[in-house]
Amino acid sequence: MKSETGQSLIELLIALGIFIVVISSLAFFILNSYVSGRLAEEITKANFLAEEGLETVRSIRDNSWQDLSEGYHGLAIFGNNWIFQGAQEDISSQLKEGIRVIEIENIGSDRKKVTSQITWQFIEGRPQEVKLVTYLTNWQKVTIYCQGTCISCSDFLEKKSCNKQDGCSWIARDKVCAGICTPCDNFSDQTSCEAQSGCIWTGI
Repeated sequence: MKSETGQSLIELLIALGIFIVVISSLAFFILNSYVSGRLAEEITKANFLAEEGLETVRSIRDNSWQDLSEGYHGLAIFGNNWIFQGAQEDISSQLKEGIRVIEIENIGSDRKKVTSQITWQFIEGRPQEVKLVTYLTNWQKVTIYCQGTCISCSDFLEKKSCNKQDGCSWIARDKVCAGICTPCDNFSDQTSCEAQSGCIWTGI
Protein backbone atom coordinates (compact mmCIF):
# COMPACT_ATOMS: atom_id res chain seq x y z
CA MET A 1 0.00 0.00 0.00
CA LYS A 2 2.79 2.42 0.95
CA SER A 3 4.63 1.54 -2.27
CA GLU A 4 1.54 2.33 -4.36
CA THR A 5 1.04 5.62 -2.52
CA GLY A 6 4.68 6.59 -3.10
CA GLN A 7 4.43 5.70 -6.77
CA SER A 8 1.25 7.76 -7.18
CA LEU A 9 2.97 10.73 -5.53
CA ILE A 10 5.94 10.46 -7.92
CA GLU A 11 3.60 10.27 -10.90
CA LEU A 12 1.74 13.33 -9.63
CA LEU A 13 5.00 15.29 -9.24
CA ILE A 14 6.11 14.31 -12.75
CA ALA A 15 2.75 15.35 -14.22
CA LEU A 16 2.91 18.63 -12.32
CA GLY A 17 6.44 19.27 -13.60
CA ILE A 18 5.39 18.63 -17.19
CA PHE A 19 2.38 20.92 -16.73
CA ILE A 20 4.59 23.74 -15.39
CA VAL A 21 7.07 23.36 -18.30
CA VAL A 22 4.26 23.45 -20.88
CA ILE A 23 2.58 26.49 -19.30
CA SER A 24 5.91 28.33 -18.97
CA SER A 25 6.78 27.64 -22.62
CA LEU A 26 3.35 28.77 -23.76
CA ALA A 27 3.55 31.95 -21.68
CA PHE A 28 7.02 32.73 -23.06
CA PHE A 29 5.82 32.19 -26.64
CA ILE A 30 2.80 34.47 -26.16
CA LEU A 31 4.90 37.17 -24.47
CA ASN A 32 7.63 36.96 -27.11
CA SER A 33 5.05 37.23 -29.90
CA TYR A 34 3.52 40.29 -28.25
CA VAL A 35 6.92 41.98 -27.78
CA SER A 36 7.99 41.23 -31.37
CA GLY A 37 4.71 42.53 -32.76
CA ARG A 38 4.89 45.69 -30.70
CA LEU A 39 8.51 46.31 -31.70
CA ALA A 40 7.69 45.88 -35.39
CA GLU A 41 4.81 48.35 -35.00
CA GLU A 42 7.02 50.92 -33.28
CA ILE A 43 9.81 50.54 -35.85
CA THR A 44 7.27 51.18 -38.63
CA LYS A 45 6.09 54.30 -36.80
CA ALA A 46 9.68 55.46 -36.25
CA ASN A 47 10.45 54.95 -39.95
CA PHE A 48 7.43 57.07 -40.82
CA LEU A 49 8.53 59.86 -38.46
CA ALA A 50 12.08 59.73 -39.82
CA GLU A 51 10.80 59.91 -43.41
CA GLU A 52 8.49 62.77 -42.40
CA GLY A 53 11.59 64.56 -41.12
CA LEU A 54 13.32 64.19 -44.49
CA GLU A 55 10.23 65.35 -46.37
CA THR A 56 10.02 68.37 -44.07
CA VAL A 57 13.64 69.30 -44.80
CA ARG A 58 12.88 69.04 -48.53
CA SER A 59 10.00 71.45 -47.99
CA ILE A 60 12.28 73.88 -46.14
CA ARG A 61 14.85 73.50 -48.95
CA ASP A 62 12.20 74.36 -51.56
CA ASN A 63 11.27 77.53 -49.67
CA SER A 64 14.86 78.68 -49.19
CA TRP A 65 18.15 76.86 -49.66
CA GLN A 66 19.77 79.25 -47.21
CA ASP A 67 17.54 77.96 -44.38
CA LEU A 68 19.38 74.61 -44.41
CA SER A 69 21.96 75.66 -41.85
CA GLU A 70 24.56 73.14 -40.74
CA GLY A 71 24.03 71.50 -37.34
CA TYR A 72 21.37 69.68 -35.31
CA HIS A 73 17.74 70.78 -35.50
CA GLY A 74 14.26 70.08 -34.18
CA LEU A 75 11.16 70.72 -36.29
CA ALA A 76 8.15 72.90 -35.65
CA ILE A 77 5.28 74.49 -37.58
CA PHE A 78 5.16 78.28 -37.71
CA GLY A 79 2.12 79.61 -39.51
CA ASN A 80 1.64 77.15 -42.35
CA ASN A 81 5.32 76.36 -42.83
CA TRP A 82 7.79 73.98 -41.27
CA ILE A 83 10.80 75.58 -39.61
CA PHE A 84 13.85 74.47 -37.63
CA GLN A 85 13.52 75.06 -33.89
CA GLY A 86 15.96 74.01 -31.19
CA ALA A 87 18.44 71.16 -31.42
CA GLN A 88 15.87 68.34 -31.18
CA GLU A 89 12.14 67.68 -31.22
CA ASP A 90 10.05 65.94 -28.56
CA ILE A 91 7.91 63.20 -30.12
CA SER A 92 7.06 61.38 -26.88
CA SER A 93 3.38 61.58 -27.83
CA GLN A 94 4.21 59.17 -30.67
CA LEU A 95 6.88 56.97 -29.05
CA LYS A 96 7.96 56.56 -25.42
CA GLU A 97 10.63 59.17 -24.63
CA GLY A 98 10.81 59.78 -28.37
CA ILE A 99 13.16 62.38 -29.84
CA ARG A 100 13.64 63.43 -33.47
CA VAL A 101 16.86 65.11 -34.52
CA ILE A 102 17.65 66.47 -37.96
CA GLU A 103 21.35 66.77 -38.72
CA ILE A 104 22.50 68.83 -41.71
CA GLU A 105 26.06 68.63 -43.02
CA ASN A 106 27.58 70.70 -45.79
CA ILE A 107 29.25 68.55 -48.45
CA GLY A 108 29.48 71.23 -51.11
CA SER A 109 28.25 74.71 -51.94
CA ASP A 110 25.03 73.29 -53.40
CA ARG A 111 24.79 69.95 -51.64
CA LYS A 112 23.78 68.86 -48.13
CA LYS A 113 23.71 65.57 -46.28
CA VAL A 114 20.56 65.29 -44.17
CA THR A 115 20.13 62.70 -41.41
CA SER A 116 16.76 62.17 -39.73
CA GLN A 117 17.22 60.22 -36.50
CA ILE A 118 14.50 58.86 -34.22
CA THR A 119 15.38 57.52 -30.77
CA TRP A 120 13.00 56.13 -28.15
CA GLN A 121 12.70 53.69 -25.26
CA PHE A 122 11.01 50.47 -26.35
CA ILE A 123 11.10 49.03 -22.83
CA GLU A 124 13.18 49.92 -19.78
CA GLY A 125 16.85 49.52 -20.62
CA ARG A 126 16.19 48.78 -24.29
CA PRO A 127 16.55 51.95 -26.37
CA GLN A 128 15.79 51.86 -30.09
CA GLU A 129 16.97 54.00 -32.99
CA VAL A 130 15.98 54.54 -36.59
CA LYS A 131 18.11 56.68 -38.87
CA LEU A 132 17.44 57.71 -42.47
CA VAL A 133 19.88 59.64 -44.65
CA THR A 134 19.34 61.65 -47.81
CA TYR A 135 21.32 64.09 -49.92
CA LEU A 136 19.74 67.32 -51.05
CA THR A 137 20.89 69.62 -53.81
CA ASN A 138 20.08 73.19 -54.57
CA TRP A 139 17.78 72.14 -57.38
CA GLN A 140 17.65 75.67 -58.76
CA LYS A 141 21.34 75.29 -59.64
CA VAL A 142 22.03 71.55 -59.84
CA THR A 143 20.19 68.94 -61.91
CA ILE A 144 19.04 65.79 -60.11
CA TYR A 145 19.73 62.77 -62.31
CA CYS A 146 18.09 59.90 -60.43
CA GLN A 147 14.38 59.82 -61.17
CA GLY A 148 11.37 57.56 -60.75
CA THR A 149 9.34 56.18 -57.84
CA CYS A 150 10.94 53.62 -55.55
CA ILE A 151 9.09 50.32 -55.14
CA SER A 152 7.21 50.20 -51.82
CA CYS A 153 8.68 47.89 -49.16
CA SER A 154 5.40 46.01 -48.77
CA ASP A 155 5.61 44.89 -52.42
CA PHE A 156 8.60 42.64 -51.69
CA LEU A 157 7.66 39.12 -50.70
CA GLU A 158 11.08 37.63 -49.98
CA LYS A 159 14.01 38.60 -47.78
CA LYS A 160 16.77 39.11 -50.36
CA SER A 161 14.97 41.65 -52.55
CA CYS A 162 13.49 43.36 -49.47
CA ASN A 163 16.86 43.97 -47.81
CA LYS A 164 18.35 45.08 -51.15
CA GLN A 165 15.85 47.93 -51.35
CA ASP A 166 17.26 50.90 -49.42
CA GLY A 167 14.97 51.88 -46.55
CA CYS A 168 13.37 48.42 -46.29
CA SER A 169 14.02 45.63 -43.80
CA TRP A 170 12.74 42.05 -43.55
CA ILE A 171 10.81 41.12 -40.40
CA ALA A 172 11.41 37.39 -40.09
CA ARG A 173 8.70 36.70 -37.52
CA ASP A 174 5.93 38.09 -39.70
CA LYS A 175 7.64 37.26 -43.01
CA VAL A 176 6.92 40.76 -44.31
CA CYS A 177 8.99 43.59 -45.71
CA ALA A 178 8.58 46.80 -43.69
CA GLY A 179 9.89 50.35 -43.81
CA ILE A 180 9.80 53.23 -46.27
CA CYS A 181 11.82 52.94 -49.45
CA THR A 182 14.37 55.71 -50.05
CA PRO A 183 13.10 58.12 -52.76
CA CYS A 184 14.96 58.06 -56.07
CA ASP A 185 16.12 61.68 -55.90
CA ASN A 186 18.17 60.83 -52.81
CA PHE A 187 20.77 59.00 -54.88
CA SER A 188 23.60 61.00 -56.40
CA ASP A 189 25.42 58.26 -58.32
CA GLN A 190 24.33 55.84 -61.00
CA THR A 191 25.17 52.62 -59.12
CA SER A 192 23.12 53.49 -56.03
CA CYS A 193 20.29 54.85 -58.17
CA GLU A 194 19.94 51.76 -60.35
CA ALA A 195 20.24 49.45 -57.31
CA GLN A 196 17.00 50.95 -55.99
CA SER A 197 14.02 49.22 -57.61
CA GLY A 198 11.81 51.74 -59.41
CA CYS A 199 14.61 54.32 -59.95
CA ILE A 200 16.18 55.27 -63.28
CA TRP A 201 19.47 57.10 -63.88
CA THR A 202 18.91 59.85 -66.43
CA GLY A 203 22.17 61.75 -66.13
CA ILE A 204 24.78 62.18 -68.81
